[in-house]
Amino acid sequence: MLRSLYSAVSGLNIHQTEMDVIGNNIANVNTNAYKSQATNFSDILYQSKSNASGPSDTRGSINPIQVGLGGMVAAIDTNITTQGSALTTSAPFNMMITGDSFFVVTDGTNQYYTRDGNFYVDGEINEIGDAADDEGYLVTASLGYYVLGWESADGATVDTDGAIGKIMLMGPDIEESAGEPTTYITVKGNVDKMDSAIYTDVGRGVSAAALIPGDDGYESYNLNFSLTDAGDDDESTYLLTLTGVTDSNGDAVDFEEQEIELTYSPSDGTLTSAGTAVVTVAGVAITIDVSGTTNYNSNGVTTLATSRGDGDGNGEGQENGIMSGISVQKDGKIYAKYTNGDTRLLAQMATATFLNATGLVNEGNNLYSASNASGDPNIAPVDVDGGYISTGVLEASNVDLSDEFTRMITAQRAFQANSRVITTSDTMLSELKNLKQ
Repeated sequence: MLRSLYSAVSGLNIHQTEMDVIGNNIANVNTNAYKSQATNFSDILYQSKSNASGPSDTRGSINPIQVGLGGMVAAIDTNITTQGSALTTSAPFNMMITGDSFFVVTDGTNQYYTRDGNFYVDGEINEIGDAADDEGYLVTASLGYYVLGWESADGATVDTDGAIGKIMLMGPDIEESAGEPTTYITVKGNVDKMDSAIYTDVGRGVSAAALIPGDDGYESYNLNFSLTDAGDDDESTYLLTLTGVTDSNGDAVDFEEQEIELTYSPSDGTLTSAGTAVVTVAGVAITIDVSGTTNYNSNGVTTLATSRGDGDGNGEGQENGIMSGISVQKDGKIYAKYTNGDTRLLAQMATATFLNATGLVNEGNNLYSASNASGDPNIAPVDVDGGYISTGVLEASNVDLSDEFTRMITAQRAFQANSRVITTSDTMLSELKNLKQ
């Protein structure tokens, strides 16, 4: 009689635990990246009233006679591998992983793993006007834990085989992009044999723009050239002379005069010598490339044009730039964009995968920690595991309310049935007590 009481009590306990799990799931139906849990039961040790026996020559085998002692919670499994739906937020540092990976974060001492990509850059808003000690790092919105990854040392590559660390996205060395002087100018076009103006002593003017260090960073300067006939009667030879340099205000700037002799083939008008030369302006050496010029009979107009940089854009130069935006690519690489057109790789976010992700320990605050069951994390970029990162979205909870309410009904009915076993057993005990009366 007492066995039924204790079995029923164990049934009440385990179904109460199941209701606790269901209630927690429903409470977190709108929690970012929450993974639903499910309760699994097992029966408890049995009391044997009769042991089993094997067959003999005169009788068959006899099965054991056992009475169970109730049930217990065998496991509470986390449905960690099911992806939640995407919630659009349009916030630049809201991120969602598609795949089995986890973001890696730290409180400075311990390392944690999360699917919640609600991040921001600390120190973006400082109400009291003081700079934070660790201003500019990518952190979690809930606790301010640092998001980990690999920072770029050269602005173009990252070493994903190295140690992971905090990701800085703001700071004096990042918010500005240093300008560069123009070191190459390309001259293209045709020196027309029919254009008589180029044979005078004054020559035909040719101008080119260059970025050169000034008082306020890299400023645009104008280089003025004169194209003449080189002072001879040879129609295949010309002289390109740097005659003046002015800044953006039109003021003259010191320069070293340089003459570039051009010689063309009389038969086909191609340049045969003096493809490049170097002029020095305000201490900057600038290569003048005239290899793209020709000398044909045409319509009487010389059509020389200049541009900064070579054919691949090298030596073009750029002004000082201010950061205008940050973008996160699908592979977790974070780029900064600047007003001068420069783009710089800042870092790549690290992600972790586990052999047994269901063995992770739930630490609350949407964080997990590794355990002996989960195994050590495999730290790698998100695309190594075939996943990718989306920005402007967050992963929603994977709780299925219809499933939760169905399990709630079955848990409630099981609890009621176990309660009825207790009341029935109590009635039977009362009847037994009344036998003495």
